[in-house]
Amino acid sequence: MSNSSASAGNVVVIDSGLSSAWNTGRLVYQHDFYGNDNDVMVANANTHGALVTAEILENAPDVGIIALKVMPDDGSGASEANIEKALQWVVANADAYNITAVNLSLGGGAQTTAATTSISDELAALAAKRVLTVAAAGNSGDGGVSQSVSSYSADVNQICVSASTGDGAFPSWAQRSPTLTDVCADGTDVRITNLSGVTYTANGSSFAAPAVTAAVAKAQQAWVEQTGTRLTQSEFLDLARSTGKAMGTAGYFELDTDALLAKIAQSAPVSTAQSATTITVNASGAPAGGVNAHFKLLVDGKTVGQATVDSAAKDYSFTTNLTADQAHKVQVQYDNDGFVNGQDRNLFVNKVTINGTAHSPTAANVTYDKGALDGKDVVKGQSSMWWGGTLVVDAPAKDFPAQTAPANTTITVNASGAAAGGVNAHFNLLVDGQKVGEGVAGTAAKDFAFATNLTADQAHKVQVQYDNDAVVNGQDRSLFVNKVTINGHAVAPTASNVTYDKGALDGKDVVKGQAGLWWNGTLVVDADKSWFPSSGTASGSGAMASALSADGQDTVWQHLVAQGLEAAAPVHADAALSMADLGLSGDAHAHAALTDHHPDPLHPFDVA
Repeated sequence: MSNSSASAGNVVVIDSGLSSAWNTGRLVYQHDFYGNDNDVMVANANTHGALVTAEILENAPDVGIIALKVMPDDGSGASEANIEKALQWVVANADAYNITAVNLSLGGGAQTTAATTSISDELAALAAKRVLTVAAAGNSGDGGVSQSVSSYSADVNQICVSASTGDGAFPSWAQRSPTLTDVCADGTDVRITNLSGVTYTANGSSFAAPAVTAAVAKAQQAWVEQTGTRLTQSEFLDLARSTGKAMGTAGYFELDTDALLAKIAQSAPVSTAQSATTITVNASGAPAGGVNAHFKLLVDGKTVGQATVDSAAKDYSFTTNLTADQAHKVQVQYDNDGFVNGQDRNLFVNKVTINGTAHSPTAANVTYDKGALDGKDVVKGQSSMWWGGTLVVDAPAKDFPAQTAPANTTITVNASGAAAGGVNAHFNLLVDGQKVGEGVAGTAAKDFAFATNLTADQAHKVQVQYDNDAVVNGQDRSLFVNKVTINGHAVAPTASNVTYDKGALDGKDVVKGQAGLWWNGTLVVDADKSWFPSSGTASGSGAMASALSADGQDTVWQHLVAQGLEAAAPVHADAALSMADLGLSGDAHAHAALTDHHPDPLHPFDVA
């Protein structure tokens, strides 16, 4: 893990927007899918989304926040189409923004069995990437006479949270199901404090879900630190069940975050020797509609890197650390097959070289898994990938010999930024195209330090990638990099070994290095191999991968096809806010089914 301020990753809150009266943490990114702009701030001080966000931050203060607004400013309801657009953004940006969890405190419907909706494909894609979605079960309960949960929370690819009283019982209004509820958390008289120090109490599964979302973020942070990868949804729930508190109603349990984290701390895996591995894919492609073929490189189902391939055959090299003296599956996943105006987009793989051992795509140990990477529709390997699918090299253990331990590397980026729309400049730190960490730069210059392990006695490209450039109401967001220090070697952004690759990191539109990054792009330091000296022989310690492009998470997911979206009936934040003291109506956020509205029978939301 890096030493950046987002050590616990970033959490997405899909809701009704934010208010400056409440703690919004390190706001990494914001977008209003209802108003189609980059401003999610609303005049209502006690907007539902701000309360949910503030509760997440009270439970997990180290997370970064990504706020995606899907409702009008009054929080009166969200179309299913806007919710889907927000989730599609999360799928597309999960890796770049190190997203660990998504909070959906949205209600609607009464499902008694597992259900699918228009967002089911996005939820499946996020689950495959080990980004866990937490959904509120709803507040239209009837004392448990009928057992159901809201439609979104009935999807198998999210964590369904029912509200409890915090002491083993259910409030009468809590929706729950012994087969659909995954975990319970206190949703009664939840105390949340604003920036003025005023504490409020809130009720609803809207305020049970954020406690679970915070637990997910903290658990993922702890698991990555120990294993280099993230928990799957089932792994997280297994830990939560084994450490949770049994409730008075059989089959249900309440979350115990402290016990869950303690169990993770006791479950450190046995360290293994590592193989510092270089994989080179020689490939070319045929474009369609002006778009070239694209592939991801996976190892054992986890992303190592990606590349866009043009018509000329070229080597694409990737580095990572893998368990030594063990067989691995090296997978070239072609993911943008298409046919446009008579042009057929295809990928041609000529050779895959693993630590110097070349594998032909037609070799006996190579197969072509068409469509999803699921072991179905598998044929012999071939060079021409005419369909979306994955070329799989079953590489033997001898391709991954134990090697000298990688150097322990510290990279420090001194940077500042100019904000726009209340959002500061954000950057990712990459090494050789793989993500090491991230930071958000305020107006004051600051050191952002990152620790990683890199192959010793080898040159590396250290890359500062600015990725949220924008102009908002005349304000121009920019990033200013003052210095990059690599194992004590300080480099100015204007040094001769520094370049600025504007736009995509693709070797195009490259200019001399400069301190002011006025456009999205990547400042690239060509660091000499002498800056990465060997630290000794392998000791069997489990070194983390040199560049966990997706922080180790599983990224085997189906390419999502753009869909025609139609607005559904409103879906509302599922907490009723009765605030007589604040001059607001008692039904400020009424729970809604997919087809009609149901007011929430909740306790008042009061100043404490």
